[in-house]
Amino acid sequence: MTISFTCVAVWITVLITLPLILFAKALETPKTRINRLRKEGWTWRRIATIYGVSETTVSRWAKC
Repeated sequence: MTISFTCVAVWITVLITLPLILFAKALETPKTRINRLRKEGWTWRRIATIYGVSETTVSRWAKC
């Protein structure tokens, strides 16, 4: 069985970029994460559940 160059290139790309993406997300501040989730269509209620605070608090954090 032979592996194509394209397959190897894709795996190398994934192995290099995946840790970088995970590292970048780990460094997100709550404000950045809240604003990103809002852009993705999440509701204030759903985000507030993640942080264990009220919807008002989450919306205030996003504005700071």
